[in-house]
Amino acid sequence: MGQAGLPPLIATLLEPGVYPDSVDRVELIETHISWVFLAGDRAYKLKKPVDLGFLDFTTLERRRFFCEEEVRLNRRLTEGVYLGVAELRGDGRLHFGGTGLVHEVAVVMRRLPHDRMLDRLVQAGTAPPELLDDIGHLVARFHAGAATGGEIDLLGGLDTVRENWEENFAQTAHLSAEILPEPWRRALRDYVSQFLTREADRFAARVAAGRSRDCHGDLQAQHVCCADRIQIFDCIEFNHRFRFGDTANEVAFLAMDLDRLGRSDLALRFLNAYLEESGDYEAVPLLDFYCAYRAFVRGKVLSFQAAAHPEVRPGAHALFEQAVGYVGRPHGPRVVITTGVMGSGKSTVAREVAQRLRAILVRTDAVRKRLAGRPLRERGQDPFGEGLYTEAMGQRTYFETLNIAEEIVRTGWPVVIDGSFSAAAERSAARATAASLGVPYTALWCKAPDPVIALRLRHRAADPREISDGREEILARHRARYEPPGDEPDVVVIDTAGEDVGAALGPALARLGVDGCP
Repeated sequence: MGQAGLPPLIATLLEPGVYPDSVDRVELIETHISWVFLAGDRAYKLKKPVDLGFLDFTTLERRRFFCEEEVRLNRRLTEGVYLGVAELRGDGRLHFGGTGLVHEVAVVMRRLPHDRMLDRLVQAGTAPPELLDDIGHLVARFHAGAATGGEIDLLGGLDTVRENWEENFAQTAHLSAEILPEPWRRALRDYVSQFLTREADRFAARVAAGRSRDCHGDLQAQHVCCADRIQIFDCIEFNHRFRFGDTANEVAFLAMDLDRLGRSDLALRFLNAYLEESGDYEAVPLLDFYCAYRAFVRGKVLSFQAAAHPEVRPGAHALFEQAVGYVGRPHGPRVVITTGVMGSGKSTVAREVAQRLRAILVRTDAVRKRLAGRPLRERGQDPFGEGLYTEAMGQRTYFETLNIAEEIVRTGWPVVIDGSFSAAAERSAARATAASLGVPYTALWCKAPDPVIALRLRHRAADPREISDGREEILARHRARYEPPGDEPDVVVIDTAGEDVGAALGPALARLGVDGCP
């Protein structure tokens, strides 16, 4: 961007000599609330002296406060990125870190590689599914440690959710049908009104359970950098109402954004990783609602630029269409379980099938450890049939797992349960749960020879991401205890002996009525 039309002070910041490090050139990126100067390996972010209602940066004191808040809050999910707040000083020539009168303040950041942003990786087709696991786990751990209570609870409740939607509808009332057709507006208004009335108790229960947190607030794919480590940056610092709220709202934002980028399979991968780490399956009934909200907000923000930039209208229209698409979205509720001895490829199969079905994945390993109060990745060394693996603990685990699955299916989602289901009685209970809900049931029997399984178990023992306690030394006893499905109904056998377990899923996917593509 050239200097024409810029305020004089801002134009001055395009001069390399203003910066403490030697730089050849300075680039400017302008948004509706900030100017960002890229100078060498640093970025200097100045807040515009504007009052937009939802933020007020009109005084130097307020800009300093919010710069300091931006640094403090963003350090929660980054490391070595937010370097501090710099003062632009000078009685004549201006310089960051100089002396004299303070003219402005800026957030100083280490520049992150643009080509490693999650949206770029997704668009290029180079975002591995395992990356979304890591992001889901990271966000869940962040939420677990984030502040709650007081104002955070107040702003995470039903009144704020309703206020946010009413604000959305009011601020988009003037939009043309070209951007937001009236039938879409009516459909969303009716859906929101009915949902808030029907689910009022659920919103209250979420707050009571501590699910309203001091979140990131702007969890878009473009704010996730996947370089040497995952860095999630550019959170909302200027308005508590936009940052405080239900964690389900936060994770729905990134899921919606991945849907927008055409990778709903990665959205499910992220959601399932988050749910496994957090155990917050009560969030599932709210996901479509919050996805619609986030798509609508993004459409609204883009539509604000339409008058000056008509080329953004199709993008705003598409986001509003996406919001409407979440209204009554059919999921095809059903119950799918895996069965087989440890190391037979059940988790790989379950994860792949869940992505194809757009299903919620529940792992008995995670449920078991959560019931026992153990960290998910603390590797147990209990002897076979003892500790976490007594008969009584197994019964508790499968009872709780089926309860979780039942609640998920009642909300209209399919569920895939990743577990051994070693006993015929456990599989019978799963089949009975599906029958009571009136939904289809399928058991995926994963089979592989013991030498293949033993090698997998050795490799798995060295994987820090793994939560299963299955070990080579207890394989023989597990197989001896395992009750094969035999001639049980609705069982599909999957040969998982090959290295590419996904390639063996053809018969199972056909039986489930889905194709082999994510």
